[in-house]
This record gives sequence, C-alpha cells and structure tokens, in this order.
Amino acid sequence: MLEVSDLLKLALGRVPADFSVSRAPARYGPGGRNAPPVVVWNVCRHCNLSCPHCYASAGRRAAASDLSTTEARNLLDSLAGVGVRIVIFSGGEPLLRPDLFDLIAHARAVGLAPQLSTNGTLIDAPAAKRLAAAGVQYVGISIDGLPQFNDPYRGLAGGFALAIAGIGHAQAAGLRTGLRMTLSRRNHGQLEALLQAAGAAGASRFYVSHLLYSGRGRRLAGDDLTVSETRALLLRLFERGAQSLESGTPAVVTGGNDSAAVLFLQWIAERHGAEAAARVCDALARRGGNSAGERILNIDARGRVHPDQFWTAATLGDLRQQRLSEILRHPLRAELAGREASLSGRCGACRYRPLCRGSHRERALAATGDLWAPDPACVMTDSEIGWSPAAEIRGAA
Repeated sequence: MLEVSDLLKLALGRVPADFSVSRAPARYGPGGRNAPPVVVWNVCRHCNLSCPHCYASAGRRAAASDLSTTEARNLLDSLAGVGVRIVIFSGGEPLLRPDLFDLIAHARAVGLAPQLSTNGTLIDAPAAKRLAAAGVQYVGISIDGLPQFNDPYRGLAGGFALAIAGIGHAQAAGLRTGLRMTLSRRNHGQLEALLQAAGAAGASRFYVSHLLYSGRGRRLAGDDLTVSETRALLLRLFERGAQSLESGTPAVVTGGNDSAAVLFLQWIAERHGAEAAARVCDALARRGGNSAGERILNIDARGRVHPDQFWTAATLGDLRQQRLSEILRHPLRAELAGREASLSGRCGACRYRPLCRGSHRERALAATGDLWAPDPACVMTDSEIGWSPAAEIRGAA
C-alpha cells in the first residue's frame, strides 16, 4: 500500500520525520518488519453483491462452515494473545453476519483496533451508530464507478447511491471513511469521476487497488491494464495526491502493486529534489515493501490462515485444528521473510528490491506458476531498475 498524499507531506517537510502513515505504525513506524501483522478476517463468505473481481468468490447464501460465535470470539482472543493490533472485518459482506457488532465489541474489549471493509450498501444510520458504539475506527467502502457502471457491474440496482449514503451515515456517527475502487480495463475510465464523488461524499481517503488474480478475479486477468497504462495512471494519481494537499480532497492511496512505490520515489526526486526523495526513501525502506505472510495475514470464514486475502491458494494452518502461535511458525512465513534472496529475473536484480520486495508473489505465481518469478505488473523499465535481460542470458549460458 502506498499512501501517496501522506508521503507527499513527508517529502515536503509538513510532518515529523518519524510520523506513522495512515496511523498504522506497523507499516511505517518503528519496528517495521518485526511489527505484529495486520489481520484481514473474512467473517463470512456470502454477500448481497456479485462483483466479478471478488477475491473471496462470495456467494449469495450463508455457509454452514463459517466460524460459530464462540469460535470467532476465540479467534479474536488468539489474535490479541500474539500481539496483533489491527483486525479488519471483511467478507463477503460482513454486515450480513448477525453477530458482527458483538464480535467487533469483543475485539475492542481484548485490545484490538477493529476496522471494517464493506460494500457500504447496508450501512444505514442505526447500523453506523452501532458500528461506532462497538468500537470500529475506520470504514472502507468499495465502489467501482458511477451508477451507470457500478450498479450492473457489482450486481445491485441502486448500489452506488446506497454506498454513498453509507459513507454519509458512517461520518455522521463519527467514523473515518474511505472509498475504494479496484481497477481493470472495464472501469479505469471511471477513476477521475469516482475521485470527485469521493470528495463530494466527504470520504477522507480514496484507495485505488490494482487487480489481483484471485477468486473470481482470475477470470479478469485478461482485463488487467497493461504496464504502460498502469504507469500512466499512477502518474495521474500522484498528481491528484499533490492536489489533495491543497484542496482538502480525499487523501490518495494505491495498493496491489508495490512497484508504485519506486515510481513514486522517482517522481518525487524529479519534482522536489534529492532531499525530499531521501525522506520518502527512508520511510519506504522502513515499510519494507510487500509483506504478505509477514505483516499482513488473512483468516477466511472457515478459520484457515493465508499469507494475505488474495493468496488463498496457500494455507498456513487451520484455527479449528491448530493454535495460532503454531500456525505463525509455518515455513512459508520464513521463506517470505527472506524473499529478497529468492527473487529471480528482473525482481532479483532490481536495485530497488528492498523498497518493493518483488511486489505481489501471488500474482507472479498465478501468471507463471513460479512463486519467485518477476511480478508481471511491475511498472518500472529495465534501465530504471538496473537489469539487463542480455546479461542474465549470458550468465545462464
């Protein structure tokens, strides 16, 4: 995740050098890679929408295999027991789970900071007040375009209006809110209009997620933007992030492609000079690039633990059968902690490897079958990262 607007503040000297981006010290503050993981928990696998890019492949009906209330409470206890600070309640659509508010309150009671990832269509005024009372700190709401695109795409007539209303209800209840869109060839033309809609709705953050080939999203791999298109779009986002500092529009964030951090560093150096770039580089180095399986983990609706919510093909363990402390010792976590030494090709030779760490391993695996192959979505050129295909061919000969 790249907090464009917040890092711009750092580059321009508008915040202290030891600040924590997006109030998440586990990512940028002291401790870095050794900080406890942020956990994305899919509390259920059913949803009232049918988004084609859904990484959870959510269905319409509740599954009997979902964790019971007792199991869910025990899960939250175990997270607190190993030092987890932040848990993101996700789905499916988490508001379809009848005991959601009780579970959020329990998370808060055991010392966790609960956040909510939702489609927003079920957040009315009473629900927003209950979320705030239970202890939610942030609500992220997903929308993929203006009504004429969003509603048929996500499978709910009136879905856009309901989601925007949900943002308003959450804010009225005192909750911080963000709007999130997932980019593909189908909706990248909606970006500017949706950013304006986020501003009009009063969202504090606008999150642009790049497509990852997980769940139903695998079917959309052919609809992903090209590298050149993605690069051009990122440069536009950086400019919009700069504008947000002056206009008070939502802070710009992008995720799903860690090579964006390297492009952003280059952009900062070109526009604001070496000193500003050095401040940003230091923050990015402390963040440490992609951290799937390390500083982020996913728990699915059945209690299985994965490196992140997009990488469900890899299972680290099952909370119905194992203690979380045991699951955290899975060998894949150690491999991912040392991933820089295993990366091959462009990623292995990249001079910016510590800032990106090969970006998304699950995308490389889905595209090539090789966990350590280069991420095909990297937006940097060979010359920018200091890699020569010819040199590698000569070395292999």
